[in-house]
Amino acid sequence: MKKTVFLSLLLAGGLLASAQTQGYKDGIEYYKAGQYDNARTILERTLNDASTDKSLANYYLGQVALNQGDKAAAKSYFEKGLSIDGDNAYNYVGIGALDLLNGQESEAANQFKKAQGLAKKNAEVSVAIARAYYNADPVKYAKEIQKNIDKARKDSKNQDPSIYVLEGDMLMDAQDFGAAAARYENAIVNDPSNSEGYVKYANAYFNVNKNYGIQKLEELLKQQPNSAMAQRELAEKYFLADHWKKASDLYGKYIQNPNHFPEDKARYAVLLYWGEKYPESLGVANEILANDPSNFVMQRVRVLDQTAMKDYSAAVESAKKFFESNPDGNFNTNDYMTYAEALTGVGQDSLAVVQYEIAAERDPKNGDLLKNLSTIYSQNKEYTKSAEAYDAYLQLQENPSLNDFFGMSGRYLNAAVNAADTVQAKELAARGLDYVGRVIERAEPNPLFYQRQGRLYIAANEKKPDADAIAAYDKMLELLNADPENMNPANENNALDMYREAYAFEIMYYANFNIDKDKQAYFTEKFNTVKDLLTPKAE
Repeated sequence: MKKTVFLSLLLAGGLLASAQTQGYKDGIEYYKAGQYDNARTILERTLNDASTDKSLANYYLGQVALNQGDKAAAKSYFEKGLSIDGDNAYNYVGIGALDLLNGQESEAANQFKKAQGLAKKNAEVSVAIARAYYNADPVKYAKEIQKNIDKARKDSKNQDPSIYVLEGDMLMDAQDFGAAAARYENAIVNDPSNSEGYVKYANAYFNVNKNYGIQKLEELLKQQPNSAMAQRELAEKYFLADHWKKASDLYGKYIQNPNHFPEDKARYAVLLYWGEKYPESLGVANEILANDPSNFVMQRVRVLDQTAMKDYSAAVESAKKFFESNPDGNFNTNDYMTYAEALTGVGQDSLAVVQYEIAAERDPKNGDLLKNLSTIYSQNKEYTKSAEAYDAYLQLQENPSLNDFFGMSGRYLNAAVNAADTVQAKELAARGLDYVGRVIERAEPNPLFYQRQGRLYIAANEKKPDADAIAAYDKMLELLNADPENMNPANENNALDMYREAYAFEIMYYANFNIDKDKQAYFTEKFNTVKDLLTPKAE
């Protein structure tokens, strides 16, 4: 836990291999997987690399532009690709796709003919042409689509994976997810390294069977350990399936890949936090904030990490900056609760209450929040507010436990004992009696329940015992007497204190309110016996 995150990442076994990259091919993979923004980012980033096929990279940049509706940019990319390599068939496919969208069918057919002339019996080129017709109008060009798919089947003897990926995409559009997954599976069978087949299969299956979708991506990563897309997609699926540790570990490898995206480092910090790797998460967040001090999410993560690490002073300072520097920030309930927790940690309970109250106002149906607010009110000796907040929490529970009811009775007891006047005390005690009564009705007999009941009756009666309080204490004594060990001073269950409390109120009651000298004397003798057991005389 004391290691700095990036030192540990750089030294960890296996990460040096992951730092390698597929260069522009990662961008092509993202394009084929339908992630156009990611494709453009990688392709632009790697366009001038020595290893990049610049003509092909321009084709895919043009296809990205075409899919995003920028025809002018698409045309420019395709033409640049041809100027670099006039024999690159794909850029003719791109120009033909653009012609189709412009309603120039014959011109498109000519461009496709040139492409197939340059790439004879190339199934992937034929599939690219079929996809161009499909993207233009799947109904109008149904014959052309099928014609080119059939040619691809014939030229590849049904083995080219792009055929099955296109058919899978068409079935996905028709919302036939099972059949689509089967086509993607065919693509993988024919080419075990076909990345788009794995990714699209996983996406089609993930909502039905998360583990099976993850398994496919694990197979892809095994096939292509340096693929940025394989690393990222699997890490994302781990995250969505709540496999926090696996997600954070794989993200740690992925962000060493030169083809990762800047926003992924922020996601990594979040994943580390959820994986309870707080120092590591804080290290990543601080690195991002050093270059981007206004990063809202990383400011939030810094507060979360520092609070989780119990570095409350630092968390309070970070939280102040977080709220002050984002006056229009989209804060959530947890932001206020975390700030409150940090304030409590440095002993500023009154300020913590303010944050809890803001959170409760924003999220009145949050049971955990109301429970925390009740506790903080109690710590601040605001007992009535503590009881009201806990009662609100209890009302949200579908099946409150007996512990909830007993806890509620205790909060009303505190409120009644500290009430401003006798009327309020009686009202609050009555609520507490209702809750402890529910516990007594449903639970096995327990002396603690009757002690609580007796105290509430006393709180309701101007802090004086009455017949109801004495009846409760009598029942408590009956239960205590059932076990002789309760009179053993070595027993650490506080039973002797309970005896002393009961006897003291019995004495008060029979001496002042229902005068009975014999009972007064009897309970006085009992009281003195317990007193001697609690404070034995020195020899």
